[in-house]
Formats: sequence, C-alpha cells, structure tokens
Amino acid sequence: MAYTFAETVGIIEAVLAYMQSDANQATLTGRNFAAAPHLTRLQGKLAAINALNAEQEQLKVVLSNKTAALTDATKDAYTDASGLIDAMIGMLGKGSAEARNLQAIRSRTRRNSGGAPAPAVAPQS
Repeated sequence: MAYTFAETVGIIEAVLAYMQSDANQATLTGRNFAAAPHLTRLQGKLAAINALNAEQEQLKVVLSNKTAALTDATKDAYTDASGLIDAMIGMLGKGSAEARNLQAIRSRTRRNSGGAPAPAVAPQS
C-alpha cells in the first residue's frame, strides 16, 4: 500500500525527530550508528520536498487561473462567431442555400464531433 504525500512527509519528519532526540542519539551512538550525517542528508531532502511542494501549489493556482482564462476566451470567441453566423444568415436570407451552409457549421460540429466535418450544402443558383 502506498502512502499519501502527507503520510510520507510525516514518516520522514518522525525519523528526523527520532534521530534528533538526545536519548535516541545516545542509544544510536552506543550501537555505533552515527546519526549526524543521516540527519543532515534527510533534512536536506525534506527541505527540497517542502520547496517543491510549495512550488507545485503555486503552479496549481496558476493552472487554475489559466484554465478559467481559456474558458472565458473560448466562450467569448464562440459567442462572437455564433453572432456572425446569425448576422450573415439574416443578411443572406434565412431560407437561402448560403444561410443553410452557415447553419450547418454549428449543427455538423455537434453531430460529427468525433469525425470529419459533414460536407457543406452546395449553393443553389
């Protein structure tokens, strides 16, 4: 079973706390285990983890803001394009072949969202 990020950091912190305890250091030293180099190494790794985590959290905020900006820009551009379709249909005459071609842009996009676009209706003279 894998640990969560918080659980993993908790284990690292607990190992550091254990090795930093005076009583445990005496016991470890009595068993010929030099805790100091391990403490230094693990503290450096924990500092790196904390720095990377802070950076990741900042990037999550940036990503969330970019996603919102992209959504807004896409909606704005679609509203503009859709309004142009409506305006051109009105100008060309709602029942005309040209208007049907324009109407097909929206409808075929929905129908064929997984494949090639449907062919446009040929203009009639």
